[in-house]
Amino acid sequence: VIATVSKVKPADNTLEFADGNSLEYDHLIIATGPRLAFDEIEGLGPEGFTNSICHIDHAEKACDNWMQLIEHPAPIVVGAVQAASCFGPAYEMAFIMDADLRKRKIRDKIPMTFVTPEPFIGHLGLDGVGDSKTMLEAELRKHHIDWICNAKVEKVEAGVMQVIECDENGAEIKRHALPFGYSMMLPAFTGIDAV
Repeated sequence: VIATVSKVKPADNTLEFADGNSLEYDHLIIATGPRLAFDEIEGLGPEGFTNSICHIDHAEKACDNWMQLIEHPAPIVVGAVQAASCFGPAYEMAFIMDADLRKRKIRDKIPMTFVTPEPFIGHLGLDGVGDSKTMLEAELRKHHIDWICNAKVEKVEAGVMQVIECDENGAEIKRHALPFGYSMMLPAFTGIDAV
């Protein structure tokens, strides 16, 4: 059955579809993928002021915007927002961008800041993996990528991201207004509406 699920009715062991049909089940395994919660932060996402690599159409738009950055170098802000649960792609994207800018011989014209809600670089939502903290901090330093941990993105405006840096208890330490010409921020992932 290829259809959009509009409601799960566990008391009846039934799925309701958007087209009005339904399906009974004995066992239900939910593997829907995430809903990208760009709406949780003003100005976030491809409909706002940041890029995404979470879907093919997002990545294609991010590539077009990347080519514009190459023509008009400006600061980069990359990372993940609060409640994000998948940090690896943000690190990958930072290093991919760094490598491309070095190949084009313009890396020195483009400062880069990694913004993350992780309590430390390399936490990865898993309290670190082996020596990921030391290794990733060293690589970010080597590639001249600054970072802000325990970060909460307050909102994103055209060309500037408002970030609150917090302590380990969530209390505000410092506010940052980070200018950017290109930004890729991973959103929080939530369950689809039917779930």
